[in-house]
Amino acid sequence: MQALNAAPYVPVRDDPLGIITPEVIETYSRDGVVFLKQALDPEWLTLIDYGIRRVQHSGSPNIQTFFPGEPGEFQDMVRHFAVTPEFQRLLYDSPIADMAARVLGSENIWLLFDHIFVKEGPFTRRTPWHQDLPYYPLAGEQIVSMWITLDPLPKEESLELIPGSHRRIMYDGFSPADAGVDPTKGFYGKELPRLPDIEAEREKWNIVSFDVTPGDVLLLHPGVLHGGGQTTNGRCRRTLSVRLYGDDIVFATRPDSRPTVPLTPGLKLKLKPGDPLRSPYYPRLRPLPPAEAALWE
Repeated sequence: MQALNAAPYVPVRDDPLGIITPEVIETYSRDGVVFLKQALDPEWLTLIDYGIRRVQHSGSPNIQTFFPGEPGEFQDMVRHFAVTPEFQRLLYDSPIADMAARVLGSENIWLLFDHIFVKEGPFTRRTPWHQDLPYYPLAGEQIVSMWITLDPLPKEESLELIPGSHRRIMYDGFSPADAGVDPTKGFYGKELPRLPDIEAEREKWNIVSFDVTPGDVLLLHPGVLHGGGQTTNGRCRRTLSVRLYGDDIVFATRPDSRPTVPLTPGLKLKLKPGDPLRSPYYPRLRPLPPAEAALWE
């Protein structure tokens, strides 16, 4: 695995929020996809690197393996902010939450959850095509995932996306347990339409992807259809995806055949559809909580 400190140094931006221009905001609203070159200083990537290492060795029950026991398996890890001080410092201290606030036009920003993907080994399989939104218990417009990868990647092995698909149909999610046999088999299996087989008909879709250098940040709306490319030649892909939301997001239900992801016990006992999405599971990042601001005084 390539050491993070081998990445080339990128100078600190005088104005880290200057990258969020009106054009970026407009593009995100229209396409649900924006790629920001060199948006994060290497100091913040170091925190992500340490945080991922901590989670990998934690024995957490929130670590799962995709395609377990098969060639090309990889790891998926969700919701470790509360037990990972590196992620706490990253999201309270870095400009990530401020970038989200500007893109979404929201005064307040909450963390839905942090999500890690680790693909390493001689070869790992692609992440099946899907939308994130069907898995989440929410509705509204002000939501963004910030996809941050620590390793350089060619676009063929990076995340692939279909711009504008967040404004069309919300499909059922794919079922991780069945993805090796049928990547379109539904997660809930009821109410929502089944995913199309995008990989089998790639020429019919407007698929985009990007060459990635550490420090780049990809913004995507969770309603955008996307899938992760396979890795080859022993290439490593360590990614942190931070799911953030703003003022207009409310609690919403999904088909009752399975719980939403990540598992959030007690949420539906406290909230009813249409209530603002507020819970101890979802810490507020902006405005910066007074206790966090005081740590720098």
